[in-house]
Amino acid sequence: KVIFVDITADWCITCKANKIGVLQQEPVYSLLQRADILRMRGDWTLPSAHVAEYLRAYRRFAVPFNIVYGPGAPQGIPLPTLLTADAVITAIEQAGG
Repeated sequence: KVIFVDITADWCITCKANKIGVLQQEPVYSLLQRADILRMRGDWTLPSAHVAEYLRAYRRFAVPFNIVYGPGAPQGIPLPTLLTADAVITAIEQAGG
């Protein structure tokens, strides 16, 4: 499987822009609904030591943070802060091996 991780927070404007402008739009929306793709979400709306530790592991200290894992990318493919459909699709294809 390919794993799409979305670390977000309710107060994050960029997170909302990514969600509305990319993740909930075609063709990304349908791609993320496939059975071979697992979506995981980390919520940093309230402070969380687990989320902070995960972000630090990737040298990130703020949200949004998106990363894609899979057989072709066991270490993960971090995505840019401002998502594009092309970046998400390319990372999923690469991670799928």
